[in-house]
Amino acid sequence: MAAWTRAARFESFTGHSSPVLRWQPQAGARAQAVFFPPYGDEMNQTRRMFRLTAEALAAHGIGACLFDLEGTGDSTADFGQASVSAWLDDCRTIVEPLAQRSEPLVFIGCRLGAALAVCTSTMLARPVASLIGWAPLWKGAQQLGGLLRAARMARLARAQQAEGAPGPAGTGAAALDPKECWAAGRSAWLAGYPVSARLAEELEALDASAAPRAQRAALFELRALAVDDPADVGEAMKTRVRAWSEQGVPTEATLLQAPSFWNVVDLVDVPELVEATVQAVMASLDCATESGAGAGS
Repeated sequence: MAAWTRAARFESFTGHSSPVLRWQPQAGARAQAVFFPPYGDEMNQTRRMFRLTAEALAAHGIGACLFDLEGTGDSTADFGQASVSAWLDDCRTIVEPLAQRSEPLVFIGCRLGAALAVCTSTMLARPVASLIGWAPLWKGAQQLGGLLRAARMARLARAQQAEGAPGPAGTGAAALDPKECWAAGRSAWLAGYPVSARLAEELEALDASAAPRAQRAALFELRALAVDDPADVGEAMKTRVRAWSEQGVPTEATLLQAPSFWNVVDLVDVPELVEATVQAVMASLDCATESGAGAGS
């Protein structure tokens, strides 16, 4: 029998309801972990990895919480009304009750969810014990830029296929330039989701590159290594490690040779990421305990 329980129910947020999954160790939680989901369909591909990690943490005495942001997953809202500010409000709604409890908090974010985790940490009165980023994106412009590039490539492909064929190359919002849609007051379809002008503007403005309000941070870069690739994290990750450490948040970065599980057709498990995340969480809690003991001596 598992040494933890899982409960799922719809909970109320501002303007919508969403399912919230909570894992709790039966012997009581040493800490509480909150998972911050990535953008769009990446969230669907990440949900299983979040669940596996939550179960592993619960087995180590760590409670966990996973929720759907406004307009995503099984939220009662439509994606067309989603915005970064609404997503941050959802994060605050989940985190504030946990922050009032005595257990330390751990934030785990994947891709854009890492940026949401950083922003949410700055809303709290006390620092979280650890912030963990899986293939993190710190700026919403990175997410938006990738969506716009994919849309542009799709338009070019449709135009090439339509050469010499009768009729227009494409119709509907998906065939139009997204910026033209936003200028006309319409949503643009990007990667299968209707992105409003407000969401695009807020993604462009989102910048979570400053250090989080956290005692420690652990970042994970995932990629398949080619023969001549250096077995080390990229320069952007190294820059983030240096910057956050200099700002008072000891930060480590680890490269895992693993597939981009958030961006594949079939679900992919990365057990080494689950194990590394659990180790990073436990190490951060041990450091917090030692610091507390030292302060009390």
